[in-house]
Amino acid sequence: MKVIGIVGSPRKNGNTNILVQQVLEGAAEAGAETRNFFLNEMDYKGCQGCNYCKANDKCKLEDDLAELFDELLAADGVVFGSPIYFGQFTGQMRLFLDRCYSLINADFSSRVPAGKKAVIIGTQGAPDAAAFKGVFEEFAGQISNFMGMEVKDTIVGVGYHAPGEVKGDVELMEKAKTAGLNLFK
Repeated sequence: MKVIGIVGSPRKNGNTNILVQQVLEGAAEAGAETRNFFLNEMDYKGCQGCNYCKANDKCKLEDDLAELFDELLAADGVVFGSPIYFGQFTGQMRLFLDRCYSLINADFSSRVPAGKKAVIIGTQGAPDAAAFKGVFEEFAGQISNFMGMEVKDTIVGVGYHAPGEVKGDVELMEKAKTAGLNLFK
């Protein structure tokens, strides 16, 4: 088993990455090989709308996302993590998602092998847990409908601002680790 994390936070020591790491830790304890990708450290552009991918089964852009897409296609599970900035996922995550267009055939069927499991991790400073519920539901629908992944869990840390603050929420940290442990159950 292989599980990758894709972190859209610009902060390596931030709450989003801490929760993604907890899921990966749980998956590793369950026997998975894990790897984490930090989008903020990668060199990539958004989709160019050239449709090269529709005729060639891959994106024309040869940047850092080429390796990430290979890893995503080979993985059994994916942990997507992004904080909410200005009412939506970060620009880093949205730019990555824009490029996921290359994982979809011209007939809108997925190039992603069936059977992959996914966990969605989010954090937000807003104290209202329902404030951005629609963002997470829309994303879950996209990765289910366009990529054919089964979303096993969505975990959102609410009301956190300072990097690392989420570590004090023992229940949330345990929930994230359990999501990794149970990813393939």
